[in-house]
Amino acid sequence: MSDTYLFFGSFRELVNPGIMSSWVTAIVISFLVIKTDRLHGKHSHDTTVGPQQFHTIATPRVGGVAIFIALFIATLFTSQESAQLLKPMLIASLPAFAAGLTEDLTKRISPRIRLMATFVSAIMAWGFTGYTLNHIDIGGVNILSLSLPLSVAFTAFAVAGVAHSINMIDGFNGLAGGTVMISFVALGIISRQVGDLQLAQLCVTLAIVLSGFMLFNFPFGKLFMGDGGAYLLGFLLGWVAMMLPMRNPQVSVWASLLICAYPVNEVLFTIGRRILSNTNFDTADCSHLHSLIKIKIVRPLFGHLSQHYRSSLVSPFCWSYGILLSAAAILLYDRSELLIAAWVVSFLLYVVIYKYLSSIRIPEK
Repeated sequence: MSDTYLFFGSFRELVNPGIMSSWVTAIVISFLVIKTDRLHGKHSHDTTVGPQQFHTIATPRVGGVAIFIALFIATLFTSQESAQLLKPMLIASLPAFAAGLTEDLTKRISPRIRLMATFVSAIMAWGFTGYTLNHIDIGGVNILSLSLPLSVAFTAFAVAGVAHSINMIDGFNGLAGGTVMISFVALGIISRQVGDLQLAQLCVTLAIVLSGFMLFNFPFGKLFMGDGGAYLLGFLLGWVAMMLPMRNPQVSVWASLLICAYPVNEVLFTIGRRILSNTNFDTADCSHLHSLIKIKIVRPLFGHLSQHYRSSLVSPFCWSYGILLSAAAILLYDRSELLIAAWVVSFLLYVVIYKYLSSIRIPEK
């Protein structure tokens, strides 16, 4: 773990005034969105009705705007090397971000349209950067390297899947934002370990900008990132996770998967659960892992706390799972066989936890 200490020890070399100006921008824009919600609340407020709604106060769900603007500022003032990576990513993210933000404002954009918009973003990012997933580190067979169209399609599928997974876990104060921050830090640590300072600085930039928004999102829930923020951050996370092993062949693609395993496992399990129950994939429900944690653990143990505090207490439980998997990825980043085994164990652990929570019976009051 000496390289992990090296990452934090060299934090100053990865942070510059441009990054800090983008952090201040995220804070200022977030503050302004909250203070002007009377002007835009008719369109920007999240609903308090629905199976996944646990908050009781109408809250702006356009925090993605603050994140996007702050990242744009970062492209202007951060180092040239970091900006070279961030600029094309931010331009490519526009379809995904626009589809999500439109849903935040109109509540009329279906998940399938948002997913397709993220596909478009991933294809645009490939066009700008040339990066694609061209191997998957299984048995030495690299079919993806034989066909560029197949590689591009697989890359778009993987990145869109990560983006959708972040939106799926965006249910409680700090849950999605904290999960993405953990992932960016883990990706940054591995980047620093293999000497990719450009990518490490990009990860630091993304994490710092997100932390500015998080000041208002966790624990008080004054501002939500919304679908715009979730798809924006999910796309950026998926693309960085893909770039890391493609830029650094010594890093296994399974390290990136393990870092993103919490939201990805949530999606895979939910797909299986809805197939078995013959439920429409577009139907919202309160049977996600984070919802069970709220209902079966937080509500009985912390029922005396106010609603927004209870909504915030869900996140640390889920973060712990993400931190555990990210730590394993950092330790094993170049050992595909062990990383594959770790991911399988992570999924089985998810299933065990889910089944255990589902079995708990809460006495009716």
